[in-house]
Amino acid sequence: MATNVDQLAGNFPLVNRSWRVVVAPGDTASGTLGAIEAQNGIDVSALNIEFRIKKNLKAEPNTCELKICNLSSTTRRFLEQPKKLNVSVSAGYGAEPSQLYLGQVRRAYSYKDGPTFVTEMSSGDSEKEIGAARIRVSFGAKVSAATALRAIASTLGVGMGNVDSAAAKLRLRGITPFGHGRVITGSAASALTEFCRSANLEWSIQDGVLQILDVDKALENKATLLDSSSGLIGYPKIDGTGIVTGSALIQPGLMPGRKIDLESVTVKGGYRLIQCEYLGETNGQNWTVNFQAKKY
Repeated sequence: MATNVDQLAGNFPLVNRSWRVVVAPGDTASGTLGAIEAQNGIDVSALNIEFRIKKNLKAEPNTCELKICNLSSTTRRFLEQPKKLNVSVSAGYGAEPSQLYLGQVRRAYSYKDGPTFVTEMSSGDSEKEIGAARIRVSFGAKVSAATALRAIASTLGVGMGNVDSAAAKLRLRGITPFGHGRVITGSAASALTEFCRSANLEWSIQDGVLQILDVDKALENKATLLDSSSGLIGYPKIDGTGIVTGSALIQPGLMPGRKIDLESVTVKGGYRLIQCEYLGETNGQNWTVNFQAKKY
């Protein structure tokens, strides 16, 4: 893990940037940095790194673009050769940066920029699994929504995340979605989208695991306060549809689906993050998350 110090005015708690970037071979990444460290990961945190990570609540892959400066020639060749690679990016402040992203490398290539060798990597979170997963399952007339959700979700080939808690809520509602029975075949992702639409749910994949929420609802976590003393940058804006856009310093809790409490002269109240773009330069100024949020 590498660190440097931000020059922040006033009594500000977010000081001493920290980050960790690890690349490792493997078929898939599932949820945690430890999962890829166990695969003989290459820690590149000591080098100059830039990242742009985009995450949202849509049923599509989150993405990460990385630039890494002055890798050894051996490591550059290793990353550029076709193989299955996972990448983890953690960033924040203090001794334990929070994981921002875990996904699979699409491609990597290197070039020389003056005296510096730059390696660029692009990656997507579980996009191969989402694209390739197929389903063929039959449901009887009395099958519960909870049973159906688990069965469909298990075919995606990713971590089950909070599927059990979502299924428990469905069980309490007593829904039987297939009144005359049904056979579902084809794309597992499309099948999950159709099921979630009928059950007033929405799904996404966050760091290799499923996240399922009631439509327009947030995860049951404590809200992160964002104001001028806790990382909020400038003044958030709100449009005619109720979407808030703003920026903050990178910190734990700023992830799609989580709650934030905004306290500014322009926007106040509780919101659910629906989109986050993390921008980081370990040897530059950027260390921010640009977010979109909506009332939950």
